[in-house]
Amino acid sequence: MIPRLLILVTVLSALSAPALAVTEVRSISTRPGVTMDFLFMAPQQGQLRDALIMFPGGNGAVPFRITSSGTAHGWSFLVRSAEAFTQRGLAIATINPPSDHPNGMSAVFRESPEHAEDIAKLAAYLRAQGFERIYLVGNSRGTLSAAYLATQLKDAYIRGVVLTSSLEYDGFMRWLPLKQLLHPVLMVHHRDDACRVSSFPEAEKTRKNLLGYTTVDFVEINGGAAARSEPCNDLSAHGFFGMEDKVVQIIADWVGGRKVPNRIE
Repeated sequence: MIPRLLILVTVLSALSAPALAVTEVRSISTRPGVTMDFLFMAPQQGQLRDALIMFPGGNGAVPFRITSSGTAHGWSFLVRSAEAFTQRGLAIATINPPSDHPNGMSAVFRESPEHAEDIAKLAAYLRAQGFERIYLVGNSRGTLSAAYLATQLKDAYIRGVVLTSSLEYDGFMRWLPLKQLLHPVLMVHHRDDACRVSSFPEAEKTRKNLLGYTTVDFVEINGGAAARSEPCNDLSAHGFFGMEDKVVQIIADWVGGRKVPNRIE
């Protein structure tokens, strides 16, 4: 027999966690002859205000799929944690490369006017859906997209940028037009990130330089599960393996205007 207390806790948890209303792949036209697919997920609750545009790492090709049960699957920290974001009342739009880059996005494309046009169209689409505040969230190489776009998209409903496991400073940040970066920044980085292009000291260097142009909240992550992938892949400290839920909470708190800690473990 199941204890009555356990039944009560289960029922209360189900009532407190927003149910998913939408998990689907959508497509929009972004440039003449070009379309872009994205994974859209949103909780079923009252008026939603906040949406996160997600940029997974690597070349960004095929970062997600919908399983036969209707759930989203992917290895990236951002895709693995998608439902955790929606449980905190946030909608997400995780991008696939546009149709004219079916094999993925190079660093050059991530810093291109075409990329900015694609994401501007997606942001406008989300705004038309009723979202009042939109945030750019990058992971690993996806931070290149998020940081560059934060210097280009001037719409008032773009409210901030989140850089998780960001690339080394010399690898991308020094080439960006940082004087155009007007949005606040949240950086989240694992102290033990062993990826050769994403070390913790490099993240600290990025923070120092960003502070010359905008406000930066920086959260150091410690601990987690033993790695099950190479250091630059997703199931390691680089992908916050075993710490996903805590990192999601940090991002949700920051987006919600709540204070975030300097360090967690």
